[in-house]
Amino acid sequence: MIAIAWTVLACGPALAGVKQQPAQGQQGQGQQGQGQQGQQGQQGQAGQQGQQGASTAPQPTKQEADDFEALRSEASTGLDPDRVIQLATDFEKKHPNSTMLSYADMFAASAYQLKGDVEKSIEYGEKSIKLKPDNLMTLIILADLLPTPQAMKGASATDKDKRLAEAEKNANDALQMIASPQFPKQPNETDDQLKKRKDALSSDLHSALGMVHLQRSSEGLTGPDKEELGKAEQEYKTATATAEKPNPQDYFRLGEAYSMDGKVDEAIDAFTKASQTGQGGPIQTYADQKIEDLKKRKAAASQPPAKQP
Repeated sequence: MIAIAWTVLACGPALAGVKQQPAQGQQGQGQQGQGQQGQQGQQGQAGQQGQQGASTAPQPTKQEADDFEALRSEASTGLDPDRVIQLATDFEKKHPNSTMLSYADMFAASAYQLKGDVEKSIEYGEKSIKLKPDNLMTLIILADLLPTPQAMKGASATDKDKRLAEAEKNANDALQMIASPQFPKQPNETDDQLKKRKDALSSDLHSALGMVHLQRSSEGLTGPDKEELGKAEQEYKTATATAEKPNPQDYFRLGEAYSMDGKVDEAIDAFTKASQTGQGGPIQTYADQKIEDLKKRKAAASQPPAKQP
């Protein structure tokens, strides 16, 4: 999941221009922000594009720039999502034509995500991406949320397919932006720090793609779709291999995919890693229970069939 504070960190190159630009005209110059998971996230290509457009895009008024900076500053603490939502709502009312509105909506989406309100987060994410289709962190937020069980709950088969397709496109678009040579460095960021930031983002996106395929695997008419399970397994393996500190939930989902695919030993290994990396948290309990169940299943399968009387 994408945290507010990480969202601000992610969009550093894009948002830095807000305070540097002179107050003239009526609207905010294109900038960018974003967030990542556990939360984490970061901005890419958009930041550079926002700065390149500074010479031609309308400049924000002082009030607009000040209001946006107040929103960005509050979001950077990651402590009060309700306050972030209020500031984002106020910004939209006061500056409905601002070119920074996509980022205000992005901050609101991240705040709602932090509160666990999936539908409101998706709503603001959709508003943000409509205003700026290449808003990287909004792409990541939507890719994360759209395939989740919470977003799928109560949706029709058609709506589920639509959300999964959108999540897949958002994730792939974001991965392409992150891989671009134009992905900007943050101020004073070393090459190693940049690589770790890009790896963290990429891991989150591969996890989102894993969930897309895991959800699709359950749509098989005669049981789990093996092809989709294979894709889910590959995405979760990539997510855990890419991250400096793998998310225990990714190991857990990988274990689920293996288990559904009949790969008991691989599932036990994945759940063991989920338990180890999630030590002390609820996921350790869930993973340990899965391991116990799978070992019983494996033992039962190894027993010779009972002799016929």
